[in-house]
Amino acid sequence: MLGMAIVTRQLHYLKHKELGYNSAQTMVIPIQNEDIYNFLTQRKGDLLSQSHVSNVSLMSGEPGGYFDAQMFDVEGHDERWRGRTEFVDFDYVKTLGLKVIAGRDLSPAFPTDSTQALLLNRTAAAKLGWTPQQAIGKWLKNTLHDSTRQIVVGVVEDFNFLSLREHIEPLVISPDDDQRVGLVRLKPGDVQAGVEAVAALYAKTKPAYPFEYRFLDEQFDQLYQTNLRQQTILGIFAGLAIFIACLGLFGLASFLARQRTKEIGVRKVLGASVVSVVALLSKDFLKLVLLAIVVASPLAYYGMNRWLQNFAYRVEMSWWVFAMAGLVAIGVALLTISVQSIRAALVNPVKSLRSE
Repeated sequence: MLGMAIVTRQLHYLKHKELGYNSAQTMVIPIQNEDIYNFLTQRKGDLLSQSHVSNVSLMSGEPGGYFDAQMFDVEGHDERWRGRTEFVDFDYVKTLGLKVIAGRDLSPAFPTDSTQALLLNRTAAAKLGWTPQQAIGKWLKNTLHDSTRQIVVGVVEDFNFLSLREHIEPLVISPDDDQRVGLVRLKPGDVQAGVEAVAALYAKTKPAYPFEYRFLDEQFDQLYQTNLRQQTILGIFAGLAIFIACLGLFGLASFLARQRTKEIGVRKVLGASVVSVVALLSKDFLKLVLLAIVVASPLAYYGMNRWLQNFAYRVEMSWWVFAMAGLVAIGVALLTISVQSIRAALVNPVKSLRSE
């Protein structure tokens, strides 16, 4: 029960954590062939003219996807520096709803931006020893990709572009044609109509390949499939364990009540109430349940703490989770035992004594 509670809390936290970008109603279209690439690049204007489409952007990796790590020469640094890279078009920041905290966004209004400009995230600026404002105007050169220095024109607020198992890493965002995925952000409202409009426009290009897409906010299920499967399996086995334990408690309570039939009869003749008889039969079982809680809690804490280390962002194992699980265990045990205890307590004491 403790394991199930902590796993459920962690996955709920991951699913509802603020990621720093807008994933709602955003189609992810993998660029897997020339048809898709030509559609997204040559018909981008047609896409934006659709009443259901808000923004379109091409990039090397969507949030939660793949991001290269490359080496950079950096102004004022003697040693080469490693950072994640994202190659984008000019609509990247706008499509994901990123926040520019210093400088400006990449823009076609500046002719040099296509080859000589880049953006950093807050973490990249900090790792290089700059505040967001200090980073503006500094140069970096990708040692594997670029032959010229590129100037930092803006810094964006950190966003979780990797899995939540990892901390936010330094990210360099620069314009380039190395684009492997397209994002089409739909306007609020009829999402299905938006998807159909995009698919219909693609069909007009008479492509040889089918139109494939997924939604960006569905990325959670793909990133944490293993953990979701663990949650399901753990839930099934926790239910089976509780059910088997209840069967055992029920059987023991029946056996104990039958063994103490005469004692119960005598106590009732002497004025014992139903509540006192139920308490008499239940207290020994509750001692065992309390002992189980004492034994299980540190084991669960150790095991689940090890599991939570797989995530950079994780919930705290609060005391109330253990208290709640313990109370539920006591409640389940009491409910199971009380059925037999109340039945035994309600038996006519004359019949109980006569049976002896």
